[in-house]
Amino acid sequence: MPYRFKTHEPVEKGFRRIAREQLDAALAELAGADVGPKNVHECRKSLKRLRSLVRLSADAIGADTARRRNKTLGEIARLLSARRDRTVMLETIGKLSNDVANASASLAPLKSALTAAAPNEPETLDPNIARKAQHLLVREAEKFAKMPFSKRGFAALSGGLAESYRKGRKASKYAYEEPTDENFHDLRKAVQWHWRQMSLLSKAWPDEFAVRAHAARELSQLLGDDHDLAVLIAAATKSPAMSDEQKDAAIALCRQQQQLLRATAEYRAQRLFAEKPQAFVRRVAFYWRCSRSLDPRLEVQPPLGQVGVQDDAAPVAAEVRDLAPGKRPASVKPRVATKDETRAPSQRRA
Repeated sequence: MPYRFKTHEPVEKGFRRIAREQLDAALAELAGADVGPKNVHECRKSLKRLRSLVRLSADAIGADTARRRNKTLGEIARLLSARRDRTVMLETIGKLSNDVANASASLAPLKSALTAAAPNEPETLDPNIARKAQHLLVREAEKFAKMPFSKRGFAALSGGLAESYRKGRKASKYAYEEPTDENFHDLRKAVQWHWRQMSLLSKAWPDEFAVRAHAARELSQLLGDDHDLAVLIAAATKSPAMSDEQKDAAIALCRQQQQLLRATAEYRAQRLFAEKPQAFVRRVAFYWRCSRSLDPRLEVQPPLGQVGVQDDAAPVAAEVRDLAPGKRPASVKPRVATKDETRAPSQRRA
């Protein structure tokens, strides 16, 4: 199932459905005999989706519960990350070597140091770590299944959306006022939350939210590249196998690339978080309410070339009659079916 709430589905039911789907997906990636880097990457993506869901629903499940679940899910992700970090560093070196002049020479000592640190490290995840992660995920699944859910409708999501959006605005401001690797990593995480939460809420207005999700995803990728460079810088700084001159050359190259990425990301971040949190959440809440009054069963297109008063009114009337009284959409009045459909077009409301 898609990673999103359904506007005609109770929010609690949607929360449990999405959580179950992401937990099942994460467990499936760890279930094989050999868990490779791609499996680890996909598992971590499911955990990130789940954590974004928890943040969005924090008001309904309780702030303390949300904090505990996010902490545990983060610990599981870190359990899987050690092998992934080394793979990403080597991939980043390869990308820089292809894209930047003289990068190969500057990064060769760092690449050798990373390779020498674990020359016989297997490509697959340690089976013991995989089993431990599976055990923790099964426990999380049990907790999510029993988790209390205290609010209904968009009220269950509005507080978490406001908090996540507010943190995104602050993170964008702090990152460019004090451009440390840590501040940009915080911005990256906030952008990822926003991207995934826009996906979760996308049924409220698919076209509108697709634009925001795409923009946030694009920005997240830029900030992800920045973070990969920060990880390389940390590795070079700590490497006992590199001379000071080699470290300086590698770090200078990475910093230069970071400056380019951060300049590219700056106005994208400002645009994404342009509104104040209260105004943004009020607008999303209005989209949500409107979407619940729009029933796709009423969007019937008449045959090409036969558009007319009767052609576009009759199918709607028929479908409204077919709906049970309790399921009739609020935006359509029952008396539509009894209106005289032979009136002149000028007498119909446009």
